Amino acid sequence: MRVSESFTLANDMTCAGDGMVIVADNLTVDLGGHTLTGPGMGPQTWPLPQLDSVGVRVGGHTGVTIRNGKTTAFSTGIYFIDMVSSSIESVTTLRNRFGFYIHASQKITVKDSDVEFNIYGLHLQSSDDSVLTNNLLARQTYNSPGGYGLYLYASSRNRITDNTIDSNINWGIWFSDAKENVIFHNNVVGNNPPVSDNTEGSNVWYDKQTKEGNWWADYKGKDADNDSIGDTPYPILGPGGMVDPYPFVAKDGWKTKRRSTIDHYEPAAARPPRAITLVALAGGSAYTARPGDDRATLRIPDVAQIAMGTDERTLYAASGKTVMAQDIVTGETRDRSSYSVDGIVAANRDGHSVLVVGPQGAEQRDLTTGQSEFFNYHGSPEVLAPSYKHNHVFVATPRGIDLLYLNLGGRTPYTIPLDGAPTAMVMAGSGTRIYAAIAGQPLVDVVDTEQYAVVDRITTDVVPTSLAISPREDVLYVGSTSGVEAVTIRDRSVVSSAAFLGSVVDLAVSPNGDQLYVALAGLSHAIAVLDAPRLRVAHVIELDNDPSRILVASY
Repeated sequence: MRVSESFTLANDMTCAGDGMVIVADNLTVDLGGHTLTGPGMGPQTWPLPQLDSVGVRVGGHTGVTIRNGKTTAFSTGIYFIDMVSSSIESVTTLRNRFGFYIHASQKITVKDSDVEFNIYGLHLQSSDDSVLTNNLLARQTYNSPGGYGLYLYASSRNRITDNTIDSNINWGIWFSDAKENVIFHNNVVGNNPPVSDNTEGSNVWYDKQTKEGNWWADYKGKDADNDSIGDTPYPILGPGGMVDPYPFVAKDGWKTKRRSTIDHYEPAAARPPRAITLVALAGGSAYTARPGDDRATLRIPDVAQIAMGTDERTLYAASGKTVMAQDIVTGETRDRSSYSVDGIVAANRDGHSVLVVGPQGAEQRDLTTGQSEFFNYHGSPEVLAPSYKHNHVFVATPRGIDLLYLNLGGRTPYTIPLDGAPTAMVMAGSGTRIYAAIAGQPLVDVVDTEQYAVVDRITTDVVPTSLAISPREDVLYVGSTSGVEAVTIRDRSVVSSAAFLGSVVDLAVSPNGDQLYVALAGLSHAIAVLDAPRLRVAHVIELDNDPSRILVASY
């Protein structure tokens, strides 16, 4: 149905393709409480929007309002593109692939609507100055990517208030390259995880005037002064230690709050530096050293692979099909298990599972319960990056980055295409970006871990062979055969560099952000300790053999 003037729908509609296509400005479509039913959600098209069938499709118009009804079983419930000053009001969208997809639009209002049981909930992409208020964004299902309630990508100055973001199977709120947005008076409960924000210091998670934030169901703080606001901040996952400084202690707390906020918030003092132990894989053994040591000490002989646990102190050392878990601080061996797979080792982000991925398959073992599960994988893994979603892993292979789905029997439904074979891969601490060095090219591809696509490229002065990223996600360290460069991610400027006689084979950054560790092979086998980001060599730790891998334990 092509719509060129305002009208009210008189009955339900069942649609073989699009339900309605709006072709004029300044009109209102009142669905009259009725339902538009589509032919089904269609196949996965991520990272592109799925537009095989759209309940209401509008593009290139202004002043359009869609209200008072339901869209279900479409590829996308409502799709706005290149829209200005338009709105979605009191619409329920159910069991679509995308609930609402707002794309390249400005000044859009979405209010009083229910977005439930879709694969993707409410999605804003390259859309600014919008208002999202009083919506239920709940129970989006999993068909990764997806499962999130609210997703903002490259979108700025949006106001997000009075929404309930409830029981989405993955992220409640995911912000990626989203800046200057304001988020307060929202209920966030039952999502896994609740929130991620990869733009340091830009988005504001409270109302500056009233000093009121959001209700987070997993908030553990107290309200000793009974002002309905927690006395300690709620941490937002992502770089820079961002917080909601004024979290409510009860759902809808802003509706019953009777007194002004008593302001306890003070920006966190700088954390004391964490103790560091370096772990190097060299000559088939694991060595450890403190940054000031002159020589590394043999820790575990006969080792082929090493990985660091999410607690940043448990070392996983693999020899053949046996993996040992050892506490770097105490030396206690916590587990020694045999696997059916010989391959790359990584710690899953659930904090208690270990992954081994090889060309003959993949196996995950829960070290708490001892339960093991095998997955049918036949790629050529070189580097692993477990996702924050726990149920899949990014696997660098010569053909790109495989998505290894652990919840679907090890199925690999998609490979993220890159500009060439990756020679190194590192995931940012927030989990929202992967940086992949491209073989033979002075290039690093930047992959968004929810877009599942290369969203940016960083050209370098050298051909990268190893990568590391600062804890604040503002500096990318690029290793090459001859040295290291520190490149700012925001403006791509080279802030410092260092040259070595040996070849740089791996990099690692202190969680304090103040040191870079460089594994050197060839003319010298050693670990160089550099001040970061200036890259002045402060110390050199000798090794008995050429290293191939370097990790940082901190505590």
